[in-house]
Amino acid sequence: LLDAGDIFQGTPYFNFYHGEIEYKLMSLMGYDATTFGNHDFDLGVENILKQMPHANFDFISSNYNFSETVLNNNTKIKPYKIVKKQKLKIGIYGLGIELNGLVSENNCKNIHYLNPINEAKKIEQILKHDEKCDYIICLSHLGYKYETNKVSDTELAKNISYTNLIIGGHTHTFMDEPDVQKNKSGNDVIINQVGWAGIMLGRLDYQ
Repeated sequence: LLDAGDIFQGTPYFNFYHGEIEYKLMSLMGYDATTFGNHDFDLGVENILKQMPHANFDFISSNYNFSETVLNNNTKIKPYKIVKKQKLKIGIYGLGIELNGLVSENNCKNIHYLNPINEAKKIEQILKHDEKCDYIICLSHLGYKYETNKVSDTELAKNISYTNLIIGGHTHTFMDEPDVQKNKSGNDVIINQVGWAGIMLGRLDYQ
């Protein structure tokens, strides 16, 4: 069970509890991991740190460098995670969108943004060749697609080689069925997104 970011949103219960409720509910649901969306920084990195004790799942962030923030060396934040489900070894990494212009400067100060495509290439190489994963998932808060050259899930898919599935967020795209793109190796990359606000819970079945 995975989430692609923006756990925190401008709801009355977030405004009052600042994310405690969301993290507790996701923990009860048994989430394996999430990545960071821009709205998760609405009250700054200090609030994320304050609420993290309520989360018993991991935060996967491959292209945000938190070394100059209070999140530095936080054990819940990982560049990737490996989970085993039945006989499968599954690698998971996470990509966030550029925060400048989306988040107030005070709330994302000293977070260094790394190129998502470059970081994806590095991490999927590790997961495929070093960790010997059977399946690789990217939790992406880049957005599904744009009319500009802004990095999106569709652009990411075309530039990587080993990722099998991109679970996306940010653009609030409701998809009746997954999009399938070809990667650099000519293999299929599945892209899926389930809108926003918890209206849908996406499920993908593999045989």
